[in-house]
Amino acid sequence: MAAGRTIGLALLGTILGIAAGGGLGLLGGLGWTELMNTSSFEGYSGFVVAYWILGGIILGALAGLISGARLARRR
Repeated sequence: MAAGRTIGLALLGTILGIAAGGGLGLLGGLGWTELMNTSSFEGYSGFVVAYWILGGIILGALAGLISGARLARRR
């Protein structure tokens, strides 16, 4: 039962981390393009925002996985 709880909370943490990381990556990417006056030529500013979102998703997934696993082990 303890292994199932650990896996479940780690999965939940990963999903929530992906959502939060993607949202923060979107905000960060939009802020970056505004502050740095990124060119929109051939969609370059869109690529910048997409890279920020991807980075946020990766970091959020890792943080959520670690947080969920640690939370499960405390109980």
